[in-house]
Parts: sequence; C-alpha cells; structure tokens
Amino acid sequence: MENLLMRSISERSFWRLMWFALALGVVAAVLSWGVLKPDAWSWTAWTLGIGVWAGAFGLLALLLRLISNATDLLRVLAAMWRPLVLVLAAAYLLFSNDQGRELGVSLMAENSGWRLFFLFLALIYWAANNWHTARLGLRAAVKRHDIPAPSGDEQWLFWPPRLLGVCAHLFAAVNLSLAAQNQPAFASSGLLWLVAWTAPLIIIIATVLAWHFDRLVVSQRTTRERTTWSWIAGAIVALLLLAGIPGFIAGIAFFVRSLPPGFSWGTFAISASAVVFLIGVSWLRRRPLVVGSSEAGKAADDKRENQEIFVFTAGLFVIAFVFACATWINPVAVGRSLGSMVVAYFALGAILALVNALEFAVAWTTEKGVFGRGASPRVVGAYAVVFMIGLGVLNAWLHPFHRVRPCDGDCIAPKSAAGFVAPVSPDERPTVAAVAHAWYEQAKAAYGKAHGEGPVPMLIVATAGGGIRAAYWTAEVLEKLATDFETEDGFKDEGGVRPYLFAISGVSGGSVGATAFEAALAERDEHPCQAGDVTCPRRAMTFLTADFLAPALASLVFVDAPSSFLPDFGQADRGTALERSFEDASGGLLARPFLSLFPYKKDPAVEGKAPWRPILLLNATHEETGKRIITGHVLIERNVFIDSLDALHVLGKDVRASTAAHNSARFTYVSPAGDLGDSHGSMIDGGYFENFGALSALELTRAARWELRNEKPGVKLVVLMISSDPGLEQAHELVRIKEAKDHGQCLVSVTEREDAPSSAAGALQKTDESPNYLSLDKKKVQNALLNEFLAPFQGIKNVREAHGNRAAAELAVEICAEFPDPERAPATAPPSTTPSQSAASQSPQMQSAAPLDKAKNESVNQSTPVEASRDNPYFAHLAMCTKGKPPPVQPPLGWVLSSATQTAFHSLLGQCGNGTELEQLEIALGKKD
Repeated sequence: MENLLMRSISERSFWRLMWFALALGVVAAVLSWGVLKPDAWSWTAWTLGIGVWAGAFGLLALLLRLISNATDLLRVLAAMWRPLVLVLAAAYLLFSNDQGRELGVSLMAENSGWRLFFLFLALIYWAANNWHTARLGLRAAVKRHDIPAPSGDEQWLFWPPRLLGVCAHLFAAVNLSLAAQNQPAFASSGLLWLVAWTAPLIIIIATVLAWHFDRLVVSQRTTRERTTWSWIAGAIVALLLLAGIPGFIAGIAFFVRSLPPGFSWGTFAISASAVVFLIGVSWLRRRPLVVGSSEAGKAADDKRENQEIFVFTAGLFVIAFVFACATWINPVAVGRSLGSMVVAYFALGAILALVNALEFAVAWTTEKGVFGRGASPRVVGAYAVVFMIGLGVLNAWLHPFHRVRPCDGDCIAPKSAAGFVAPVSPDERPTVAAVAHAWYEQAKAAYGKAHGEGPVPMLIVATAGGGIRAAYWTAEVLEKLATDFETEDGFKDEGGVRPYLFAISGVSGGSVGATAFEAALAERDEHPCQAGDVTCPRRAMTFLTADFLAPALASLVFVDAPSSFLPDFGQADRGTALERSFEDASGGLLARPFLSLFPYKKDPAVEGKAPWRPILLLNATHEETGKRIITGHVLIERNVFIDSLDALHVLGKDVRASTAAHNSARFTYVSPAGDLGDSHGSMIDGGYFENFGALSALELTRAARWELRNEKPGVKLVVLMISSDPGLEQAHELVRIKEAKDHGQCLVSVTEREDAPSSAAGALQKTDESPNYLSLDKKKVQNALLNEFLAPFQGIKNVREAHGNRAAAELAVEICAEFPDPERAPATAPPSTTPSQSAASQSPQMQSAAPLDKAKNESVNQSTPVEASRDNPYFAHLAMCTKGKPPPVQPPLGWVLSSATQTAFHSLLGQCGNGTELEQLEIALGKKD
C-alpha cells in the first residue's frame, strides 16, 4: 500500500514538473524570439535555449500522455493511414507553395459553368476515394481484431472516414479563401478580409448539419426512436442545408459588391459538392450493422458488404481509367477543358483509386489460390511491389521515355522574305561575327535615318527564370518597349525598337517569354498592320494566358506514372504535353522550327529588306557535366561561349520553338529531364547553372563589341536585365548602375560601400562594422530547420541565384567600363570617337578595373541613378519587389496564372523603380526625353 502511495506521489510530481517545464519553455521562447533576441553564441542565448528545450520536452511528454489515453482514436487513425497521408501531402502541395495558392485565384476569376461543374464532380470523386479507402482500412483492422467489432454507436468509427472525405472540399475552400484574402478588394477594406473565409466556414457548418441530419433522420444503425421533435429538427437541418447555405452565399454576394465575380459561384460549387457527398454517404451507410444475428444473417451481410466494396473499388478505378485514356489521347484538350484545379483534385482521388484496385486484385487472386493455397495477401502484395520496382528499373533501361523532340521532317517552316534565309540545319547557322555585321548594317541605316550620325545602340536583353511569372513578365516588358517606339517619330518608319534589339539571352521561364515574343514578331511580319489597329496580330502575352500546368499535371499522373511500368507504345510524356500546350496557345506559331524564327541577310549585297528579329540564346544545363547547353540562332562557338555545349549540334537537328523554350525551362519534377539520345546525356532547367541568362549575354556582348570595333560611327551597348524574383531587394542583389560624384564612369550598386541605412532605395539592411565588407540580411541567412539534412539542398537552390546575380553585376560593370572617364579622356575628342572605341583599346581587365576601383569609395545610399543619354551606354534592370503602395503583384512560380494576376503585371511597369529604369532605357535607345 505504501509503495502504491509513493508511486502515485511520484507520478503526480513528474507530471507537475512537465507542466512547469512547459511554462518555462513558453517564457524562454517569448524572451528569446520576441523580447531579448540575444546573439546565438551568448550566455543569455544558451540559458534561454535550455529553457526552450525543457519546454519542448514537457510538451512532448504531455502530448504522449494525452495520446496514450486515446487508444481507440489512434487505432482508427492507424487503420486510415493511406488517405490520411495523402490528405497531409495534398495540404502541403496546395498551401505551402504559391502555385498551389494561385489555383484559388484562377477559380475566383472562373466564368465557365462547366469548369465549376467539373470541380463539383472532382471534389466528390476525391472525397469518395478518401472515404472508401478509410473504410477499407477500418474493415481490415476489424478483421484483424486491431479494433473491436462495432455495435452501431461508435461515432469515432463511422465519421472519421467522412471527415477525411470532406477534407477535399475544405481544402478547396481554404484554397479559395487564401487567394481571395490577397486580392485588393479584400486586403484594403479593413475587416472585409473576414468575408474571404466564408468558404471554409460554410464547409464546416455543412459538415455539422450533415452529421445532425444523419443522426436525426437518415441513420438506421441505432434503435433510437424517432419522435415528432426529431423529425421537426431534421426538417430544419435539411432546410438549412438545402436553402440556408445558398441563401447565405447569395446574401454575402448581394451586400458585398466588391467580391470577385467567381468567389460566390466557387463557394457555392464547393459547398454544394460537400453537401451532396455527405448526404450521399449517409444514405449509402444508413443500414444497421448485423450484431448478434445468426450465421446466415452474418453471411448475407458480409456478401452485401463485399458487393458494395467491389462496386465502389471497380467504379472509382474505371472512372480514373477512362480519364487516363482521354489524357493519353490528348492531354492538351483535357487540361484546357478542365483546368489545373480540377485536374489536381481529380488526380489525388485517382491515386487512391489505383491503390485500392491493386489491393483488391491481390486479395482476389490470393483468395482464388492463383499463387497457391498457402499464400497470404500481405506476402503477395510485398512481392507485387518488388516486381513493379524491378519492372520500372528494367523499363528505364530499355528505352528513354523523355526524349527531346527533334524536327524529323514534321516541322513546317514559313517562307522567308526575299533576300533573307533561315537556317534549316544546325551547321547552317551563322557565326556571332557574321550576325553582328548583318545586324549593324540594318541598325546603322535605321539609326541614321532617325537621328543622323552617332553611335548605334545595341540592345541586349538578359531575362531570368521563374516559371510562368518570368515568361509573362518578360513578354510584358518586351512588348512595352516595342509599343512605346511604334509611334515615336524617327522610329515608327524604321521598325520601332526592333533594329537595335540585337539578342535575348533567357533562362527557364524567361526563355519561354522571349520565344513567345519572337513568335509574336514573326506573326506581325507575316500580317502587317498599323499600330492601334484592332485587327493587328496578338501580343506575346496572349500566348501565355493559357493554363499550362493542367496538361503537364494530367500527363504526369495518368501517362508518365503508368508508362514507367509499360512498354513503349509511342505515348507522349508530360514534357511533350507542355510543349504542345505552348503550341496550342500560340495558334501553332511555336510549333514552327526554332531556326525559322531568325531569318537573316546572309549576303549584304543581295537586295531585300525585312524587319530584324533578335537572336535567341536559350540556356539550359547539361545534367551529366553541369555545363551550359545553349539552344541558339547562332553557332555556340567555343571561343565565344566558353565551356558551353551547343544543344542543336548535340541533337544534330533543329527542334520546334516550343521544345527549344521548354528545354531551358524543365522545372524539377513538373518537367522531366530531356534525353538527348545517342548517349549524349540529358538537359535540365537552365537555372541550375545560372538563373539570369547574364553570362551568355555577357559573352555575346564582348564578342559582338569586338567584331564591330572598327565600324563607324561605332556601337554603344544598352543592356536590359529582366528579373522575376520579388525577393531581390537588397543593394547587393538588385543590380543597378549609379552616377559617380564626378559624373565620370558610372558605379555598380553591388560594388559600392554599404554605409549606415537611410531611406534611399536599396538600403534595407543593417551593415557590418566596416563599410568594406558585404553585409548579410540576417532574416535570410538563418540556418534552416533540420539544417543537417537540408543544407545541401539549400546551397544548390541559392547558389544558382548568386551565380546569376554575379553575372548580371558583371554585365553592369561592362557597361560602366564604356562610360567616358574624365581622368583618361583627352580634352578634345574627335566627333566620331565613341565610348566603345576608346574602351576597346584596353584589355577587359583594365576596362573593368576603373569602375570597380571607383565604386569602393562611394556609398550606395548617396549615389544617384545614372541619367541616360543618346551618347553613353546604359544598363537597366526591370525587377519585381514585395513592398509598395499599392502592393505590387506577387505572381506564383509555376505554369498557370489567373486573369487577375495577368492584369496586375502591367502596373508592375511603374512600380519597384521600374518606371524610372524604363524611361532612362528608352532615352538611351534614342527616344526623346
């Protein structure tokens, strides 16, 4: 007795100690992270860290005690592990990345009743698979005696599968609310943002009402008598479900006029789907359990149960199979018809449908003795998994499924203008030297007619990666330049800005935007019209408004996954589906041969004139060597593009424009690595090597500048950097050129000193003790959670941005090196002498040394942006940012943009300092200031 008393006292003391440790940990966490914020290596931080650790220990011990007293719940969750894992994975995919959240934005702008109807069905399909899979797990657990046989009143047994099912609707509602909350109509209206969360609130209310309706009216599992009051309560619940929820949604739409058009209809479609699912399941499972019945009654009940399981398992699988067949036939049509949100939710359900069908097949064949009388489903299932893995490995060795699509006589090229020729094979492409002279001939003529004598501006664009946001932003900027010069005196008669746009170097999404812009130029050349004419061909942005994620996602789940275990039937992979969606969105323009987009004048003496189209350099990464592999309109010469591979030379053939762009934009897992064939390795996203496209632009700049060094009146470089990462807000990340105090050679922001913070642009961080050191933003460089595991991935992810930023800075230094230096320039210079000519007499190292040396004594907070002129070179950087009034658009990193996000890009041209950069860029190109 005394031992029991001492044990009880010890147990109470231990749990009191755990509560004390938890309280201590909370206090220590508040002091450490919210009040004191000590240095990581101080005694204070060490002491508080011990306190936080003690609090975590106490919390885990208390949670373990709580869980140990809920054995029934734990057993139920363990039995439902498959749908539970899928629900958790879906939550991560839908809410932890901006592309998943963007699906809700697209739903708000949805005007198609068919799309909403398909979403209604897709949510029911995923919910039904969640519920059915959970029910199968519970049934198996009962047979194994892991949980007791139910008697009919176990709410913990009957409702968890339904709650897992309705998670599909809850996730769609939360997805919609997260998107709505960030819209200007909600964000800038005080408490109106609470309205955005009506969608998940309605799903919760509908679930509670459905539970009451099941208990009051539908369920026959208990012997509880129905009274008049229960029928009245049931009628009230039914009225609230069928009329109250739609009325509530309509009321909000009536009183809140600023709601986006698709918000109310999306909320209604999601909630209606949830109500139909919950009531449908209640009706199907209304029958009482056979408890205490005869053996014949139990056998009859088991037979009915088995029939229901077969019907649900087979029916859900057949639906997925039919969808897969449609995707194999035409993934672009499937994606275009349904949209990314429907495809994503349907795919989540289809995964469970396939697992259930395979498990049913294993159980059935085992029961029939196909594998022998002594075989058990678990053993057969384990061998089946090993068999599938082996088949997948063998299949990967037998044939490369993700082959890059070359042009094998099936790419149709348009006829070139008189006197111009488009290369047909990679070896027919011109050299950089030949193209530089061809460009200079037409640019000099155009500039001479517009402005007379003076150095000819050579515009070179480097555009960074970033998925669809980079593609759309690139197209927006380039079309803005083209539009601004279409009506400018001196430009409109000579092709606007096009004679001076020498080349575009792109990476990933930037390559897609650049290729779309080139295709739009080709369409304009073939169908000329006057500026402002409504019949004019489309702008590049219209090629990028489609949902490119849906075809790729549908192909990933329903084509690529099963193809890993099947022979090669000639089926197209998800990479091909993405390329064909590019082609479909462009009206077939991107299905043309890549080289056909660049007709050039091979012989200057031949008569003929056509508008210039810029050289495209689309940068990818060679997986096996880590080198750049460039798809270009020019030969990727080893003495120009150092240590780089030529994609078209490796392939030995031309490719479609869509393939060329996609090879540079092979997002991890969304797009597969592209097999080059003949043991040449694979291509992956260009961002792995360098995410800005600046290095190729720099090498092209130097080669072209050297080739044209003796031309009169010479060339001045104008470089445009387009980046799409809103996080580039630090002074050493957002590359800009600044004015030196003596108005001599300009400065590059990343090479200047970082003095005490001020309100100037770029001074957004604390500096180190010495101005000679590059400072770090502590908010961005903290060790990640589980850094022991994540450090390599973090490094690989961030180094590509650093490489790109460094190359962009070198481009800016190249420009500043061409500015006239008062300390070197003669007092009187001949009129024909240009900055590029005087700089060309020095080595590249000497040219760069002067602006770098000058910058070390300047403060980034004190120098002002360079004022452009027609005589000096210029470097412009059009970027995204996170702060501003109104808040600038924060587009997702993915392959689909909502219409609301697309519209917001135009405003970005005047935000983030882009208005000044664009204005100065156009002045440098010769536009009147």
